[in-house]
Amino acid sequence: MITSAERVTEVNSASPLKSENSVNDLTDGASITEPTKDVVAPSTQWSVVLREATLQDLASLQHIEQTCFTTDRLSKSRFKFYIDAQHAELIVAERVPSNSGSYLDKNKQGVNSIVGYGLLLLRRGTQLTRLYSIAVLPEARGLGVAEKIINNLGERALLLGKRFMRLEVAVGNAGAITLYKKLGFSQFGMYTDYYDDHTDALRMQKVLVPSKSVKAEVYPWYQQTTDFTCGPSALMMAMCALNNRYEMTQEKELSLWRTATTIFMMSGHGGCHPVGLALAAVSEGYAAKVIINQDVPLFIDGVRDIIKKAIVENVESQFMEDARKKGISVEISDWRTDVIDQTLKTGGAVLCLISTYAFDKKKVPHWVAVTSCDPHCYYLHDPDASEGQPVEYQHIPVAREDFLRLASYGTRKVRTLVLLKKKK
Repeated sequence: MITSAERVTEVNSASPLKSENSVNDLTDGASITEPTKDVVAPSTQWSVVLREATLQDLASLQHIEQTCFTTDRLSKSRFKFYIDAQHAELIVAERVPSNSGSYLDKNKQGVNSIVGYGLLLLRRGTQLTRLYSIAVLPEARGLGVAEKIINNLGERALLLGKRFMRLEVAVGNAGAITLYKKLGFSQFGMYTDYYDDHTDALRMQKVLVPSKSVKAEVYPWYQQTTDFTCGPSALMMAMCALNNRYEMTQEKELSLWRTATTIFMMSGHGGCHPVGLALAAVSEGYAAKVIINQDVPLFIDGVRDIIKKAIVENVESQFMEDARKKGISVEISDWRTDVIDQTLKTGGAVLCLISTYAFDKKKVPHWVAVTSCDPHCYYLHDPDASEGQPVEYQHIPVAREDFLRLASYGTRKVRTLVLLKKKK
């Protein structure tokens, strides 16, 4: 786990600001303190240009860290890592004579002074980016450098096919919130007790091209407490979205898993079958429908033991019989995404089995809740935040053209949905 900070040290011509909190890769946030001293506006003989950071900038980047921050500093090795990392965009703001132009090629460096930087991290398999760190030296404040950096990072994100930029900011930091709103960020949620001092954080997002964003209303999120209960955790989120009185607890998580599990998977504890999840939902008082693109058994390819494979087939057969008895529709068809659109439009909830390969290069079946959709994206709640902070696993934007590829598991390309509604 990487621990660092997102920090904003320049917001306007008279407000040197600072923010800090713990982060993991893309999972970080922002909290900004009040100004501590006045800042003298820079000379009009100079202007600030932006370019990509290189290894030759390491000393300057370290100087900025040492000058701007007293805690949670990025180390020289971390800067070096992000300069080379494919999932990162690290740019520097360089002070040059005002007649030098607007932007510099990264090879034209060395004679000017670096006065700030911005670091954006890109989430694999999604259209999501995160403003990870931004800092500006005191002598450069007053030129709107932070605004230039954020806008430039947004342009770079778009060129890489990313359409969303997120950050977190402490609820009491009016200056930073004002800047972010000016730049097009809007609040889409709240994260309680986010900082070390127990301050709450606003969750803010900017859509980098015109589009509907995630739904304004809060979709409940639950973090699975074991490495094998993504299914019941996603199911609880969906049921709670349909009925906000539904209580999501570990007791429920494990109880639902016992109802829905296939007993065995590739290794370890069994994963949850779509029909098993539907049965669990019906037992909780919801109406459920299952759509699978091929007939059962579904999850025997990775089970090499003949006895275990026979048990899985037996369990799946029992699931189908129990579904028939309870009137649960199990449709075998090569479904299209308009099924998801219609279900969400009519107030239902959707669970989808995905392959995590697009996220972490691991071919693992994983259940998520589809929280909403728009003409460009589907948005996912992922219950597994074991490698980061929860905020980064909520409303994950996935492009429509990428969704079906994400929602296919195994060599047989299993695609399955569980559709939920309140009982009439």
